[in-house]
Amino acid sequence: MLDILIKNGTIIDGTGKPAYQADVGVANGRIAMIAHHIEQNAARTIDARELCVSPGFIDPHTHSDGPLLVNRQAESKIRQGVTTEIIGNCGISVAPIAGEAISEISARMAKIDLDVTWRSMGEYLDQLRKPGVAVNVVALIGHNTIRGSVLGYKNVQPSPKQQAAMEQLVDEAMAQGARGLSTGLYYPPGYYAATDEVVGLARVLRKHGGIYTSHVRSESDTVLESIAEAFEIGEKAEVPVEVSHVKIEGYHNYGKLDRLLAMMDDVLTTGRPIGFDQYPYTAAGTWLSTALPYWASIGGAQAIAERMKDPDVRAKLHRSWKEERLEWDNRLGVRDWSEIIISDFPGRPDLLGKSIADIAEAEGKNPLDTVFDLLISSNGLADAIWFTQDENIVQTLMKHPLVTIGSDGRALRPEGVLGRRKAHPRNYGTFPRVLGRYAREKKVLTLEEAVKKMTSMTAERFGLTDRGIIREQAWADITLFNARTVSDTATYTDPHKYPEGIPYVIVNGQIVIDNNQHTGALPGQVL
Repeated sequence: MLDILIKNGTIIDGTGKPAYQADVGVANGRIAMIAHHIEQNAARTIDARELCVSPGFIDPHTHSDGPLLVNRQAESKIRQGVTTEIIGNCGISVAPIAGEAISEISARMAKIDLDVTWRSMGEYLDQLRKPGVAVNVVALIGHNTIRGSVLGYKNVQPSPKQQAAMEQLVDEAMAQGARGLSTGLYYPPGYYAATDEVVGLARVLRKHGGIYTSHVRSESDTVLESIAEAFEIGEKAEVPVEVSHVKIEGYHNYGKLDRLLAMMDDVLTTGRPIGFDQYPYTAAGTWLSTALPYWASIGGAQAIAERMKDPDVRAKLHRSWKEERLEWDNRLGVRDWSEIIISDFPGRPDLLGKSIADIAEAEGKNPLDTVFDLLISSNGLADAIWFTQDENIVQTLMKHPLVTIGSDGRALRPEGVLGRRKAHPRNYGTFPRVLGRYAREKKVLTLEEAVKKMTSMTAERFGLTDRGIIREQAWADITLFNARTVSDTATYTDPHKYPEGIPYVIVNGQIVIDNNQHTGALPGQVL
């Protein structure tokens, strides 16, 4: 007897092959059979007559490390059809932690009322396993977290002993269940690291079969050089590379697209183990403190806030704004202050959704001083949405055969602590947005291409055996969606809205979304 029988569906198997009609039988957590007609009895039968049956979507780029412990139902992800999240990206993981990283990570987790009670990767993963989560989880080790644990958050270089200590932390975390190392070389303290430091850490991955992922040093003025550095690290360490949320930021830099595409085409031609992921939006989301030059960002969130109180520092920043404007423009990536919108601000919900320009005008301040004061009053923890990209470039990159789809988001829900912030809509809408806006409406991708970029391509890159594909004996991670109605509904002004057209989601053979309702099941595994 089958556990689940999916009848009359249109199978999009994740390989890119044309869709076909078939039934799918699920038993013991796996796909037991696929046939034109299956007549076996089943504990549950789903009529998928108007639905596409695809592999569960795999999100290669997420920051759900903390939210999954607060929202084990993974609401905003599972309702998109996501059945596997890869956490710990951009150099920011919540484990392993030691030294100054304990207070830094604890402060960030306090924003979602989460107490940090773990230290090692193994201890953190155990927290996920008990009592479980709705989605499968793949954990990466954040380089910024490792560096903060050993060196703190200052602009320093490691001694041989400190380098060895960082490498040991990576080795231990990999042995305890992590699948790779991520860097956020755009952010302090990762920005202070030389290439050789990262190569040394990435080499540790090789014996564990791990992957290196990177938010590269710049996605604006030196985007090409920064991506080349990621390639170099992978080649020297002899590990696969994933370039995170590939993009070109800042209107000064849009002309670099052809050279970026040439670099990507060369990877395709040579067959090197390098991939890219992308979120389907023209706005980024990150800390407000990234507006500052690196010298003003030393020491972590609290240190940044304290530094902004110093009149001499503020005067120096104002001079820099006048004398080094192009550098600021490349760092900010926006044309003016109206394109930076506050998305999270502890204790000041009245500021959410307002631009820096709006706040400056309301308070009668210079926009730069407004940024400084916001960092002070938020203890350096304010987040913002930055409108930095061009829609035509987003579409062009999406079509490239090496680019997969990833949210750069978190597992949120509208209720409770996770609904307090003015989140980026990508947290709720990434995958249905590609299916609806870019495949169905704009024809940027075919439906089969879109599903492949959400499933088997990512599974292959991260070594997820028997995931991301509809075939017999594969794990039964399955998403059912209506190709005619699937769409994202979350917006920048109203982001906490679930998508439409995804009525069923199955994880490891258990129904989690059943006729648009969350069952409360927590069948996800730490992979």
